[in-house]
Amino acid sequence: AGYIWAFVATGATLWWITKPTIPGFIAILFYLPIFGALYAWLHYKISFRSETLAIVLSPIILVGIEYLRSFGKLGFPWMNLSYTQTCYPVLIQFADIVGNYGVSLWVAAINSCLYFIIRKPLSKGAIFSAIVLLALFLTAFLYGKSRMRKPIEGVPVDVGVIQSNIDPYKKWAGDFKRINAKLHADMIKAASGHAALVIAPETATACYHKLAPSIFSVFKSATVEAGVYLLVGTLDFDPEKRENYFNSAILISPDGKIIGNYYKIQLVPFGEQVPFQDRYPFLRKINFGGSHFSAGKEYTLFKFEPSEGRIVDFSAMICYESAFSWLARRFRNKGADFLVNITNDGWFGKTPGPYQHAMFNVMRAIENRVWIVRSANTGVSMIVDPYGRVVRQTRLFERCMLFFTINATYEKTVYDRIGDIFGFVGFMFCVPLSFWAAFQKRNA
Repeated sequence: AGYIWAFVATGATLWWITKPTIPGFIAILFYLPIFGALYAWLHYKISFRSETLAIVLSPIILVGIEYLRSFGKLGFPWMNLSYTQTCYPVLIQFADIVGNYGVSLWVAAINSCLYFIIRKPLSKGAIFSAIVLLALFLTAFLYGKSRMRKPIEGVPVDVGVIQSNIDPYKKWAGDFKRINAKLHADMIKAASGHAALVIAPETATACYHKLAPSIFSVFKSATVEAGVYLLVGTLDFDPEKRENYFNSAILISPDGKIIGNYYKIQLVPFGEQVPFQDRYPFLRKINFGGSHFSAGKEYTLFKFEPSEGRIVDFSAMICYESAFSWLARRFRNKGADFLVNITNDGWFGKTPGPYQHAMFNVMRAIENRVWIVRSANTGVSMIVDPYGRVVRQTRLFERCMLFFTINATYEKTVYDRIGDIFGFVGFMFCVPLSFWAAFQKRNA
């Protein structure tokens, strides 16, 4: 029953993945419900001893399983409970302490309280649950209101965001690549005098920049003419191991030189790679309708000079890397003064997918108290402040640019220091609990 429930929930939430890859969606549809089944199994075993205890422990179990679901090459934290609250930033400001798993625990605890209240409205347990629920809500709300009164300080940085709105199915065609390059070049030039750093979407070059110098030179020339720094998505490969190719972001200086590059670390399972393909090369032959990228290993810190004498550092998250709290935290602790998210969500059409994807950045901004600038090929592009407020946002499938002055911030949060401890503790709680449940089954 737990697997069926999770199967339906996964399909209802992620059906839009069928747009670019039906095989990939089927793989995820059958894989992710395993975690829902594990949660249901543990809850079921505990409820034999005490239904009340099962409800009390369910938030801890849920958070532990969310943490497990985010591990490794199969990691897919898209449906974490915490992300249901990203439309209400004032309620989740405490994520700067507890991270997204702590917020998931909070949401689940509130639901457990509601269960006790609804089940026996006039009982002592219901009254106690109502008090706990009120305390949970008011603590989060009052902390959020207080925290959001603090002014945002830091070195000002003028940024420009390109939303080029190129059909992702068309831009890779040989005769269209120059049109794509010219369109991006015009938008880069339009940023002259308005931005120190321009951000273009994931794979905006529509080429392997080392193999198509004539195409790539269009981007570099536009950068020089505009007198800006350009962060642009492209494809790259390892010259020594040609089978290793990467989803990449590179930084171009105002004199047209490449001064930094980042290879995407957390690849989409069954979309950008078949998990464990590096260890078992035969897996590269399996076609889920996606790619076979290799994962990067370096947590790149891009450095640039937005104004004379001031050096600012930032890091880039490519595509759904923004769903991983540990990655943004790693960049922040390495020294990133703000974060960038580049993506191409055009594959998903006018579906909930691009909106779900965009809102991860709200949680990352709050956890790390950092500005996040997002460039999406067809939308949703946005700029999010350190309180998770979306200060600029585009619509889907419009060609446009955003300009805004953000701040390079240096505040380190409690979450930056302690990390995903709530998820880890929940996971460590689930490990012995699973052994206990298995033992109970053998003796049933």
